[in-house]
Amino acid sequence: MSISTHCNAGCNQAFTFNDYSFKQLHDGIEKIYFTCPHCGHEYIAFYTNEEIRKLQERVRKVQRRLLSPHYDHAAAAKQEAKIKKQIKEKMDELRQRVEG
Repeated sequence: MSISTHCNAGCNQAFTFNDYSFKQLHDGIEKIYFTCPHCGHEYIAFYTNEEIRKLQERVRKVQRRLLSPHYDHAAAAKQEAKIKKQIKEKMDELRQRVEG
């Protein structure tokens, strides 16, 4: 999957990246980011910790259930939305904690 963007905080050049980079920080926190290939400016997509990664796995399980025609899709969609809301809240809290 290629993503096209431009470096709006550095050199202002357009670029494409294929994947995010991961960096282990402290206490099991991972930083997920990409870097401008022209000037090296780093763009942080998000941070995760063990709790967030478990919630992300729960979302993937719910999404796999949606592939079954016999599963209650409305209930699954509601469950998925609830978990995604939790993930966003926890990611926002973690970003605030890491970046201060």
